[in-house]
Amino acid sequence: MKKKITIEGMSCGHCVGHVNEALKEISGVNSVEVNLTEKHAVVDLAHEVGNDKLKAAVDGAGYQAIEVVEI
Repeated sequence: MKKKITIEGMSCGHCVGHVNEALKEISGVNSVEVNLTEKHAVVDLAHEVGNDKLKAAVDGAGYQAIEVVEI
């Protein structure tokens, strides 16, 4: 299962790294691909992880998770 998270507030490679690390810390996350240009992250999940948990990780890293959708 994959989910796409739309993120505001990222402006550089360090931002991408912070979001990547925050999402990888969540149990059930297999991989993360953060796209600075398109302002989103795609998360590959081993099992269902709640959208609120994904948003909280992004928000906790200092950015704003706008939307989470399953793809």
